[in-house]
Amino acid sequence: MPQDPSSQQPSSQHPSSQHPSTSGSQMSGGMGGSQAQGQQELSGSVVAMRRDKLYIKDENGAVVPVGVNHSTEIDGKRIEKSRDIHSHLRREFKEGDQVRTRFNVEKTTENMASSIEKTNK
Repeated sequence: MPQDPSSQQPSSQHPSSQHPSTSGSQMSGGMGGSQAQGQQELSGSVVAMRRDKLYIKDENGAVVPVGVNHSTEIDGKRIEKSRDIHSHLRREFKEGDQVRTRFNVEKTTENMASSIEKTNK
């Protein structure tokens, strides 16, 4: 263990030289997939709606499920607590609509939208 601190001092120059390449790979990640924590953004077209999820096809053809709850803002307005999420989604969106969503990744694999806005109004 005492060798680790002494070996880190000379190698401290190496991580700094690796840091730019790491940030470069994050930027090429398309929708920021390498940033597992924090808010991410996705633009694309609606391909399906199931219960409390909107399925969005991005520019690369990947279909991304995004969860919707009563805290999600749709075009700047939250869904009323008394409203059913699925029926609200069906009223607001149709297949082919262009949208931009901001979401957080929860529980490692679940995308939960904080906001969704139509870009083809």
